[in-house]
Amino acid sequence: MITIENNVLRVTGTMRLPEAVKLRDAGLALVPAAQAIDLSGVVDVDSSAIAVLLAWERAAGRPNGPLPVTGAPEGLLSLAHLYEVSDYCGLDADSSAR
Repeated sequence: MITIENNVLRVTGTMRLPEAVKLRDAGLALVPAAQAIDLSGVVDVDSSAIAVLLAWERAAGRPNGPLPVTGAPEGLLSLAHLYEVSDYCGLDADSSAR
């Protein structure tokens, strides 16, 4: 599920391949109003979550860097570091998760 509260895009549930297209599309509709992404409600991820985050970041089009992402599950942080895309996904903003 995706909502936007106080300019924060909040994601709850799972970010896995079966949900990827719906998550991407729902987030694309909301990301223009977002100043950050909160993933603290996400309980399970796979590599498709990286693709979803990259799509949202691309759509946000922020000239001064990606939307900061907080509360990312450890598995997502590991995948982003493995693929060397943490900087592009806004995941380096969540220093508390490292």
